[in-house]
Amino acid sequence: MTKIKGILILLFILVFCTTIFAAGKQEAKEDKVVLKYYQYKPEIVDQLDKLANIFHEQNPNITLEIESVGKDYLTVLKTKIASDDIPDIYAVQGAIYMRTYVDEGILEDLTNEPFMKRIADAAKPAVTYNGKIYALPLDLAGLGVIYNKSLFKKAGIGDPPKTVSELKDVIRKLKGIGVIPFGVAFKEEWTLRHMFAMGQAATVEPIKFADEMNAGKTQFWNDKMNKAFETFDLIAANCNDKPFESDYTNETTIFAQEKVAMMTQGLWAMMNVFKVNPDIDAGMFGLPAFEDPGMARLMVDVDYRIGINAKSEHVAAAKKFLDFMTSKNAVDIWISECKLISSVIGTRVDAIGSSVALDIKGYIDSDKTYPWGYAYWASGLSSEIGKLMQKYYLGELTKEQVCSTMDDLWKKAISK
Repeated sequence: MTKIKGILILLFILVFCTTIFAAGKQEAKEDKVVLKYYQYKPEIVDQLDKLANIFHEQNPNITLEIESVGKDYLTVLKTKIASDDIPDIYAVQGAIYMRTYVDEGILEDLTNEPFMKRIADAAKPAVTYNGKIYALPLDLAGLGVIYNKSLFKKAGIGDPPKTVSELKDVIRKLKGIGVIPFGVAFKEEWTLRHMFAMGQAATVEPIKFADEMNAGKTQFWNDKMNKAFETFDLIAANCNDKPFESDYTNETTIFAQEKVAMMTQGLWAMMNVFKVNPDIDAGMFGLPAFEDPGMARLMVDVDYRIGINAKSEHVAAAKKFLDFMTSKNAVDIWISECKLISSVIGTRVDAIGSSVALDIKGYIDSDKTYPWGYAYWASGLSSEIGKLMQKYYLGELTKEQVCSTMDDLWKKAISK
C-alpha cells in the first residue's frame, strides 16, 4: 500500500511538473512581442536598425519592425489610422498633428513616465498638449543656411551674413570666384516648406500667430514678408541649374562636392554630406529676413519625436523602448552616428563631429532662436506651402497670392 502511494505521489509530481513546464512554455511564447515602429527619416534607417537590435538583445522577448517612409509619411500614416492599422510606435511630425492624434485617442500620455525626467525642459513644449506630454522628443534641430566655411574664406567672406544686404554681398563674392551660391531641391516640396517657414516665422511669433490664425485675427501676409520674399528670390536667382529637377540627394551631393556654397537645410542633411565628403568644413546661420542684424536668429525646435499608440496591445513594451532611447547607450549612438543633437539632459554635441551642430548650439545658448512655424500650422497646411512656392517660382502665383491662398486653406482646415 505504501509502495502504491509512493508511485501515485511520483506520478502526481510528474504530471504537476509537466503542466507547469508546459504552462511556462506557453507563457514565454505569449510574452513575445513584435512592436511595429513607423517613421519618416530615411537618413537614420541603419542607425535605427542598430538601436532596435541592441534593444532586442537587452529585451529578447521584444522585437521591433521598423517601416520608414519619406515624403509621403503623413499620407501613409493617415491611411493607416483610417484603416485601424496604427503602428505601436510612430513618429509624430509636428505639434499640430500631435494634437490631432491626442484628440483621436491614439497617443499615450507619457507625462509621468520616468524617462521624461531625462528630457531637457526646452524640448518639452513641442510635445505638450493641454498640460500633458504625449511624445518623446529625441532631438533639437536647427533649420537655417548651411554654408561651406572654406569657400567663404576663399571668397574673402568673414562672418556669415545677418541681413539681406549682407547676403547679397556674400552672393556677389561667391560668384566672383566662380562658385554657385545656393544648392536647392525645388523638385521636393518639403524643402520649399522649410525655406518659406524660415522666412515667414521670423516675421511673427509663431505660436501666437497660429492661435490668432485660428481666431481669424491675422493673416500670412504682413509688411515684413516683402523682405522675406526678397531672400527667397535671391536663392532662386543664384542656385544650381535645373532646380525643379534637383532633389534632396542632389542638393546635398553638390554641396558636399563643393559645387555650391550654401543650402537651406537642417542638421540632418549633414548625414548625406559626410558620406560624400567627410572632411568638409561647414557651419550654419539663420536665414536673413531683415536689415536689422539684431534680428538674426535661427529656427530651432524639436525635429523628431515618437509616440505610442494608446490603443496598442503592447503599450508597456513600447514604453520600454522609449525608455531605452533615453539611455546612455542609445543617446551616444544618436549623437555620434545619427549626427543629431540629443534632447536628453547633460549631453554634448562634440561627438557629432560637425561645426554645424556647434553653431546651432551657439544660437540656443545665446537665446537667438524662434520655433519652427509650420509645426504649429493648421492640419494639412505644411503639405501645401511647398506646392504654392513651386507655383510662385514658376510665375503662376504672386507672393501675395501665396499668402492669401494659405489664409484660405487655413480657414478650410479649421472649419472641418
